[in-house]
Amino acid sequence: MLPIVTEELSKTYKGSRLSALDKVSLRVEPRQIFTLLGRNGAGKTTFVRICATQLMPSSGTVNILGYDVITEANRIRSLISIVPQEARPLRALTPWDHIYNWLQIRGEDRIQAKTKTEAILQDLELYNAKDSPAMNLSGGMKQKILVAMAMATDAQLLFLDEPTIGLDPVSRRQVWSAIKKWKIQGKSIFLTTHYMDEAEMLSDRIAIIDQGRLLSTGSMEDLRKIIPQKVRIDIAKENVDYDMLRPFGSVIDTGANTIRVFAFEKAAKELSEFALRRNIAFTISPVTLDDVFVSLVTNGDTRDKPLRDRLFRHA
Repeated sequence: MLPIVTEELSKTYKGSRLSALDKVSLRVEPRQIFTLLGRNGAGKTTFVRICATQLMPSSGTVNILGYDVITEANRIRSLISIVPQEARPLRALTPWDHIYNWLQIRGEDRIQAKTKTEAILQDLELYNAKDSPAMNLSGGMKQKILVAMAMATDAQLLFLDEPTIGLDPVSRRQVWSAIKKWKIQGKSIFLTTHYMDEAEMLSDRIAIIDQGRLLSTGSMEDLRKIIPQKVRIDIAKENVDYDMLRPFGSVIDTGANTIRVFAFEKAAKELSEFALRRNIAFTISPVTLDDVFVSLVTNGDTRDKPLRDRLFRHA
């Protein structure tokens, strides 16, 4: 049974001329971490809310664990768990209160709820603060309470909508470790983020979305092939133009004070020598997921231009 299947899913909010989601078709395989990657406002949260039966689609179909989100929503709700982006813990309740009470609401007996609460508090290093009211905790610890509530359950499918937003680097890695452990138990995770390192660290498969449209889907290896070159050079715009750089590789406008060139190793060496002779500042690094993402979403209006035209506008 596939955790998530959507066909031509669209959502338009009342009063808006633009679609928050525009004919999004996705298939999520079981026992995987599937990441929906996109910048703010790309449609990630709308997608999660529809799949979690919190929001009605405008058109298309959505099946969660074999059930339709419109006609079988109640069946779905008992099988999933979610960390909504907009959620906040209750000020007067402690981390223990939040998790233990939530597990009992979901039908766990007291012994199971106690065992699971202790385990997830340890995993996310919240145990020492387990009896402190949420109002006295940092923003990062409050966010970890929400993650802990969702991950303490036996849900078959976990939705994490930007779960590490606002967390410090150490806390982010604690959440990553808990997510990986959850997957090892045979569960499925649907993650949204705009952090490239998070997507690279956790994902079995990644879908990139922008302005409500799905741009590309695949494994990390698949997505890296979108940019065939292996080297990225960012070169200052001073005394250089696109025509001068085209012979070295694929050229895009970063929107900053630099021009980005994707090149193979030999051409990258030649471009470096070119910049040094003219005393032009540049940086050089391997191509990353961040480069793929930026290349897909920043070059022109994704609603009006085909993917091939958005890539390397000046190539």
